Amino acid sequence: MRLVLMTLFLAACLCHAEEPPASVQKAFRVRDASLDWYKVIATKPLDADTSVMLAYASPTEPGRGPGGRLPVFDRDQAGLFVLSRKTNLVRMVVDVFAFAEVDGFPALEQPDHHSIRIHFYSDYGIYNGSRKYFYDLEARKPPVMIRYGILGMTSCAKKNGALIYSASYGQWTGNKLEQRFANVTIVPAPDSVTLPGYKVANVPESTNPAVRPNSFHVAGQTLVVENQTPPGQLHVASRVRVVGSNGEQSYPVPIPTTELNRKMVPEKPRPLEIENDIGPFAFGGRQIWFANSFPDGEGYSSVGAIGTFDASTHKFEMRYLPEIAPWSGSAILLDGEDIWVGLSRRPEGAEYGVGLLRYNKVTGAVTKYAVADLIHTIDRIGDTIYCGTSNGLYIVRGDQVRQFRFEPDETGKLAMAAAPVAANGIPASRK
Repeated sequence: MRLVLMTLFLAACLCHAEEPPASVQKAFRVRDASLDWYKVIATKPLDADTSVMLAYASPTEPGRGPGGRLPVFDRDQAGLFVLSRKTNLVRMVVDVFAFAEVDGFPALEQPDHHSIRIHFYSDYGIYNGSRKYFYDLEARKPPVMIRYGILGMTSCAKKNGALIYSASYGQWTGNKLEQRFANVTIVPAPDSVTLPGYKVANVPESTNPAVRPNSFHVAGQTLVVENQTPPGQLHVASRVRVVGSNGEQSYPVPIPTTELNRKMVPEKPRPLEIENDIGPFAFGGRQIWFANSFPDGEGYSSVGAIGTFDASTHKFEMRYLPEIAPWSGSAILLDGEDIWVGLSRRPEGAEYGVGLLRYNKVTGAVTKYAVADLIHTIDRIGDTIYCGTSNGLYIVRGDQVRQFRFEPDETGKLAMAAAPVAANGIPASRK
């Protein structure tokens, strides 16, 4: 598998033949004099004078590449450097490591003046751990590197004005990334300047503090949402089952036509098969509100929508909005006149987030917010929306979006830290 991934990576390098400056190549050769093939993986600016570069290096052997040479797979290296933008000289060698030491290929996140993060993704976007480097250009001390796994918040319960999240993260034991579980308590801040209070408590296993019911009773009948395929069984189409005095009836969720698919998402290839499921849902009044969910790859696709099922008429109404049409829903919140939906894509590999949608069911107005990670939960306290995601907590107050992650500090202890929010809502690893 690594040979296949490396081949794809090198093909990308051959198409984008940017080489790092001579100072970076020299820094590589100090570690291994046989290195003679160099490519830039990513460069991120720190300020007007300084940037961070992630680069690739390898020795070569005879082959059909440029100059009749090809990189040697099992001796390839990655290097992380701080550069002067004016002179292209290396100000600090943060790290040089062998690709054989890691699982996957590195994605450089936007750094700051105190820390740099690299995340590793293998085939199909599967996440395989991170490295966080603490450095000080002025003190010239050796950087401190800590390996960790991103903390994701998967479910949420409200208690005494606080939000209690069930979370999981990765912790390295030797050369193995092992899953750990925690409950994260968030105490809302009174304003947009004060940081929220928090507490991280490790627990033996995932506790799922909030189990949302899949049925509700209204007008003398019970409405049951069936959208989960039992383990080991083939895909079962989503439906709403209605149980009342006249017996039991089932209503499958509508499946978009091929014509609607081509109209709403013309930029996507025409799918061989359209599949549609009820995704996240909530009960409001006499209706079930939901966002649909669908696989988006290997010949499958659909059209994203916000839907309702009415308890009185037993009919679905699907709102195929342009802003949601390419995407599945990952979470939902009924919030007065507003419906909040976490947007995601379910490709052949790992599902990932593409933003937060706000839909006003009275005016039809749609607003999208830059939440770059997969949203698992959406809650409101006061004037603030809280999103538990695959990478910490996002807070939306008015038009402002803030992210708070839970990562190791220099001692290795999990701590909350504010993080910059991508304006386009796309994770750096997906660009």
